[in-house]
Amino acid sequence: MNELYRMTTVEAAEALGIARIAVLPTGSLEQHGPHLPLGTDSLVADALSRRVAEELGEDAVLCPLIPIGMSEHHLEFAGTLTVRADTYLGLIDDVLESLHHHGIRRVLIVNGHGGNIDALRLAARQARRDRRMLIASTMWSVTAADVASEIATSETYGHACEVETSLMLSLSPDLVDMSAAEEVVGQPSTLDPMIAPPRARVDEPTWASEWSSSGALGEPKTADAEACAAVVEAYVERVVEFARRMLERGLPEDDA
Repeated sequence: MNELYRMTTVEAAEALGIARIAVLPTGSLEQHGPHLPLGTDSLVADALSRRVAEELGEDAVLCPLIPIGMSEHHLEFAGTLTVRADTYLGLIDDVLESLHHHGIRRVLIVNGHGGNIDALRLAARQARRDRRMLIASTMWSVTAADVASEIATSETYGHACEVETSLMLSLSPDLVDMSAAEEVVGQPSTLDPMIAPPRARVDEPTWASEWSSSGALGEPKTADAEACAAVVEAYVERVVEFARRMLERGLPEDDA
């Protein structure tokens, strides 16, 4: 696997001369209830990006994880760190510009945090318009949503819930405190059902403390690592297939 973080500049020059796509993981540092680490979204993004990069082989270079994202809606809980939208968008855009400078014009972003989605969409549009790059952004809970829904045991899953806890048990079990998960009570949301997770139909900002008093949703105590292995496999398989098709598509040279 061509991991830029561990390469010398000589090794990077060789890898970048062959690679046709970069894999860029990004996540967050925010509360995930009393049983999951603050770095959950980043840990998941990093692990999944490695799986994807390994499958793509020499066609891909793996970029370092961007571990802090847009998490202002979690600031009421201790340990959460966040950046403003223009800061995050600027950082992503600068990384994309750097990759473009090194000859990489296709980038697959492996995102672990829902709060980053809007900025990543804008970054992709800007990079296509300004640099004729193809940028695709993926998130496991969207790309493998159908598989994730099959292992959900509650109506209010979506954050530090049984699905995300299962995912962490599958990827980083040593960082999960299931004894604390047993004490989590997923409070029924008092939000209007049109804006409540996990199936919001109207876009209105909500804070995590409005979802539940613990910061977690759903029933994390029912988490099952083996069940969530199917989510990981579905995500990796679908994203790798997409990336390979992306490599076959022409670049947007003729955009207006």
